[in-house]
Amino acid sequence: MDVTYPDEQITELINERKVLPDNWRLQLEKDNSLPLIGENGSRFRIITRLNKKYMSDFSVILGVINPKTGVLFRLRRYNGMPKRPHKNKIEKEKIYGYHIHYATERYQKIGFDEDTFAEETNRYSDLEGAIQCLIQDASFELPAQLNLF
Repeated sequence: MDVTYPDEQITELINERKVLPDNWRLQLEKDNSLPLIGENGSRFRIITRLNKKYMSDFSVILGVINPKTGVLFRLRRYNGMPKRPHKNKIEKEKIYGYHIHYATERYQKIGFDEDTFAEETNRYSDLEGAIQCLIQDASFELPAQLNLF
């Protein structure tokens, strides 16, 4: 697989300002998906997944739509508690708890999915917490009426 996004471009996309619409929570709850246009015109999508039977099994994904292919490229993925450990294949390490996946150039170069690399985290323990971490980490701006303070 050719490298679609080098690390510098991944960083630029994460840092691109993204304004959440007024109804962003309702749309995520209803559709589990929220399309957004970034300040520089990039087309982003937030996707959520929650296993109703196992509430600690969830994902919050930030992706960008590749303008040439229309395919979603996963920039970040905030995962819940895995049923089996996540393996970072290059580093040969296992992660047993909540973890954040990061798109990396080095994993793409050797043919793995863009967001194969992950780091364990204690920053969240549920879907709502993972959404809040994504908002903090990826240059999101809350709707104007929510920025009162």
